[in-house]
Amino acid sequence: MIQRILICIGTLLLLSASLNAEGRDDVIASLNSSDLVKGTEEAQAWRIYFDGCLDLTAPPQPLSNTFNMNTVWPEMNGWQGVSMWASENEHMEAAILTSAGRIIIGLPYGSESVPASYRDAGIFIEIGEDDRLHDIDFSYIETVQLASLWATAESYRLLQNGEPARASKLAMAQLIVLRKFCDRIFLDEKIAFMEMLGDGLSNFRDMMYTYRDAISPEKFREIAREWIPYLRTDASRLLLPVGDQIVAQALLEELFTTQGDADSAKFREILTDIQVKEEPFTRFGAARFWESMAYIHSGHDASVDRLEKIYDDWWRRWRLRAFHQQLGIDSELEKTNPVRYAAVRLIVRDIQKLFYQRDLLWTQINGTAVSAALCGYKNHYGTYPKSLKMLYAQFLHRTSNLDRFKDLEKRTDSDWSLFNAPVGHFHYRRIDEKTALDTENSDRLWIDAGSCILYSVAADNEDNRGSSETKDLILWPPVKVLERTEGIVK
Repeated sequence: MIQRILICIGTLLLLSASLNAEGRDDVIASLNSSDLVKGTEEAQAWRIYFDGCLDLTAPPQPLSNTFNMNTVWPEMNGWQGVSMWASENEHMEAAILTSAGRIIIGLPYGSESVPASYRDAGIFIEIGEDDRLHDIDFSYIETVQLASLWATAESYRLLQNGEPARASKLAMAQLIVLRKFCDRIFLDEKIAFMEMLGDGLSNFRDMMYTYRDAISPEKFREIAREWIPYLRTDASRLLLPVGDQIVAQALLEELFTTQGDADSAKFREILTDIQVKEEPFTRFGAARFWESMAYIHSGHDASVDRLEKIYDDWWRRWRLRAFHQQLGIDSELEKTNPVRYAAVRLIVRDIQKLFYQRDLLWTQINGTAVSAALCGYKNHYGTYPKSLKMLYAQFLHRTSNLDRFKDLEKRTDSDWSLFNAPVGHFHYRRIDEKTALDTENSDRLWIDAGSCILYSVAADNEDNRGSSETKDLILWPPVKVLERTEGIVK
C-alpha cells in the first residue's frame, strides 16, 4: 500500500515537473520569437560583441562603484594601468564598431540558448531560475558594463594620444550599441541599459569639453546633426518591454486549475515566493494571506483579461504626447481591484519608472546634440552663441532643442495644433560674469565668464536658473569635469 502511494506521489511530481518544464520552454520560445531577438546572423550583433568580451583581459581592478565607466579618466589614480589594459584589448574596437552596424543585439533568452563558453563567463539570461518562472537572472549585464568601461578608457586613451577622430568614432559606436541594448524586452534590462546610455552620453560630453580644441567644427556638426539624433527614443523606436507580460501570462496559467479556479496551493507557493523576494520578512504572513486569497480571487479568464487591459493601457500611454491630459488619469493598474485581482497586481511590474527614464534619456540625447553644436560654434566663431537659435541650420536640428521635461502653456486643447512639439526648448544663456553652481556633492563650483550654461528643468518642471545640479539637469558645461578640475571628485 505504502509503495503504491509512493509511486503515485512520484508520478505526480514527475508530471508537475514536466508541466513546469513545458511552461518554461513555451515562455522561452515566445521570448525568442520577438522581432527584437530573432533575426539572421547578419542582423544580430550578440556573437560579435560578446566574442570580443570573452577575450577581454582582466582589468586592473574589479568592477565596482569606484571603478566603472563613470570613474575612469586620464587624471585618475592608477590611470597608467588602466591605459595599458585598454591598449592591450584593442580587438574590442572592431567588435563594437561592427556591432553598431548591426540591426539588433539578438542575444537569445534561456541559458541553454548560448554556447557553453558564454555560460561559463556569465553571458546569458536564465529564465525560471531554480524552477521558479518569475526568477530571471540577467547575468550578462555585468559583461556589458565591463565592455563599456573599456570603451570609455580606450576613448580617453586615444584622445590623449592625439587621435580624436578615432576616439569619437569609438565613443559614438559604444553609444549606438548601448542604444540597441535598450531594445531588450524585459523591464530590468531596459532600465539598466537606459541608465548606462545616459552615463555614456555624460561621458561623451565630458570628452567634448576636455578635448574640444582638438576636434574640428565640422566633426562637431556631424556629431550634433547626424550621430546623436540616431539614438532616438520616441515611441516608434523604443518599445515597451513585452518580456514581463509574457512571463506574467505564464504565471497566471500556473496559478489556476484547468477549470479556471484559483489553486490555493499554487497561490501560497508562487505568490508568497514573489512577495518574499521583495519583502524578505513577510513569508509566514504572506503564505496565509495568499492561501486565503485563492477563495475570493477572480477566475482565470477575468484575470487574464485584466492583465491585458493593464498592458494595453500602458501601450496607449506610451504613444501619447508629453504632458497629454490623459496621462494624469489613473492607469488601469491603479484602478485594478486589490482583492479580486490581488495576484495580477503582484505579478505585474509597474513600469511607470520606465516613462520617467525615457523622458530623462530623451532629454540627455537632445542635450548632448546641443552641446556638440555649442562646441562647433565656439570653435568656428571663437565665442558661444547668444541664443541657441543661432545654431540652427549650420550646427543643429531644431528638433534637438527640446526639453522633454518642459511643458508649454496652452489655453485650450486646440492649442496642440499650434506647436511642432508638445515640449519647450532647453534653457540656455551665455555667461557674462563668473557664476556659481551648487552640485550634488554639496560643493559650489564656478562657471567662468565667457562660457555658457545649458540645462533642463528636470522632473519638477521648474526653472531654477541652472543654479543647482539637484534642482535642474545641467547638461553643459559637464559638472563632473568641473568637479574633477577643482579636485572635488578624484
